[in-house]
Amino acid sequence: MNNSNIDKATYEKIQDGLHGLKEMTRKLEQKQELKIWSDISVPITIKDALTRLSKDELSAIRKRFEIKNASQLKKGELVELLSMKIPSLLETICLNMDEDGYGLVKEIIRNGGYIVEPKLTAHQLEYLRNSGMFFTGMYEGKKILAMPEEIVKNQFFQGNDKQFESIFRRNTEWIKLTQGLLYYYGTLSIDELVDLLNKYIDEPLSVSNYLLVMEHASSYYKQIRMDFIGFSNIRVFDQEKVKREHQMRKDSEFFPFSREQLLEAGEPEYVERNDSYLQFVNFITNNYEISRKEADVIVEECVYATNIGESPSHILQFLQSRIELQSTDMLKACMEEITNLMINSRKWFLKGFTTKELSAVEQKSFGLLTDRKNIVDSKTRKKIGRNDPCPCGSNVKYKRCCGR
Repeated sequence: MNNSNIDKATYEKIQDGLHGLKEMTRKLEQKQELKIWSDISVPITIKDALTRLSKDELSAIRKRFEIKNASQLKKGELVELLSMKIPSLLETICLNMDEDGYGLVKEIIRNGGYIVEPKLTAHQLEYLRNSGMFFTGMYEGKKILAMPEEIVKNQFFQGNDKQFESIFRRNTEWIKLTQGLLYYYGTLSIDELVDLLNKYIDEPLSVSNYLLVMEHASSYYKQIRMDFIGFSNIRVFDQEKVKREHQMRKDSEFFPFSREQLLEAGEPEYVERNDSYLQFVNFITNNYEISRKEADVIVEECVYATNIGESPSHILQFLQSRIELQSTDMLKACMEEITNLMINSRKWFLKGFTTKELSAVEQKSFGLLTDRKNIVDSKTRKKIGRNDPCPCGSNVKYKRCCGR
């Protein structure tokens, strides 16, 4: 048997294995879907709602509320305990909500205890199910999100709107500002976040309350990640690298965004589409049979590649995997678009600055020579050649970046 036969046999085994894995994943997802949307009756008591859950799901709710000395309870005993505890914890639960979360609660109450076909993502439904307040199921052939009678009719929700309105507004502001900061800066320590947030809010940040609210937001919106380093945008996969890059620029401040810019960037799925971004999208749609939506996705991924430190050549390789670059002229034109995008896109590594902006700041701060023929690196004090990597950190040649 020759090598090509062995390779083919190995390839077929791998393909069979992948097919089996996909099939197993599909069946697990199907099983979970049936479980989430099993038949339910409404109105429903909290005891009946909890009884529908598995012991593991009940234990997850118990752990979320940090109810101690209950790990050994049987399912029926745990149902009884949670039925008693959850209504008394409503204030604790709701005080960590934002305006959208509390708005969902009020909508369900107005509709008599449930809403039909909730427009929520899978992870949002999972988060709500783990709260002990919300339950999913099929009612009269439709998917519903319901709350038990004891919660719907609870005194906490009778006339407390005005009292807690400011708290929900504050929580919403905290969440959006944090998501906006991380959209532009990538990763921040808790101390950095506190210092930055205090510049945009009216009252000093209550760190303990803030962390509880952000724990809710990170699970519900899936826009940020919390770990021992601090907080990160969900798409940052190497937090330590981002922090190292920040440390290399410790003499540079974070880019001073306006409050409005951060609130806008704090919206889920936000993408900053500046002139260079839109120019690249137009370039693709003008030269290829491709929808604007598809072109937008391609350019968004190019910006992400820039954010994680990919070189222009790697971004060009990615582009070649999505569109055909048949001629040398088209290859050069695409590289021009990539370079333009890279030097005008805000970067995590550059503390939210674009390459051009940071270069201007550094030239002003360090007194770099203005003669283009004698530009020196502010750190090494060595003369920069036109084909050398630009010292701003863009990964682009100096002549195509700040040396233009």
